[in-house]
Amino acid sequence: MTDEQRELFNDSEELFNWTYPGATLYYKDCELKESVIQKFTTGKILRNGYFLDVSWKGGGMKFNVRFLIASSKAAKLYEINKDNEKYGHCCINANSYFKVLDIYKIGDKTQIFLLHIPSKGLNFFNQVTSNTDEDFIKKARESFENKIETAPIGELSDAFWIKRTNFPVGMDAYNQFYPLSKISSIPKEAEHLYSGIRNLTKDNTAINIPEPNFEIQNETSENNSFWSKIFKKK
Repeated sequence: MTDEQRELFNDSEELFNWTYPGATLYYKDCELKESVIQKFTTGKILRNGYFLDVSWKGGGMKFNVRFLIASSKAAKLYEINKDNEKYGHCCINANSYFKVLDIYKIGDKTQIFLLHIPSKGLNFFNQVTSNTDEDFIKKARESFENKIETAPIGELSDAFWIKRTNFPVGMDAYNQFYPLSKISSIPKEAEHLYSGIRNLTKDNTAINIPEPNFEIQNETSENNSFWSKIFKKK
């Protein structure tokens, strides 16, 4: 085991406990050009520079892309604002990080499956694919296959919801990925929302304080086979 592998291994339990227990699937559908869809690749690490509105409700698809997000740290804002209860409105904090676990296409519909990961785990998750991820991917594909033939949920086609969700995760207004080497500043008027989400999701430890990362190249690591053996099911 190299020094790098040893350091990652020492932190792995805390990283896994932040990421997987309680992880729930959330939905965000939007209409994207094929050239934008193709920028997303399996294994890519993303930073989302803004607050991410998602729904716990999943039905058929009105648009051509579904971002399916596995997260244990989405705030259930619909419990606070009853006006948005019909949307199943949840929110993932600004400057959150995700790993693209899978891209699955059926006909003209594409599902991009993301795993919400802590900021201190970027290097780890860039190198590790666990059996838990494989189980998640299987369930995500089954969900897509089952829901794609059903009718869209009417409330999620409202103009209000579409305005909040009709854009890709991890990209700016020019369809460019937010750099991992920077952190988006939180406007003063949104600071209460940022801290509120952290409190609601009990996300107040140092493991998920966003910070610039200059190391991730979104390339498959030579250490991946090592970690596959470590986390292989018995």
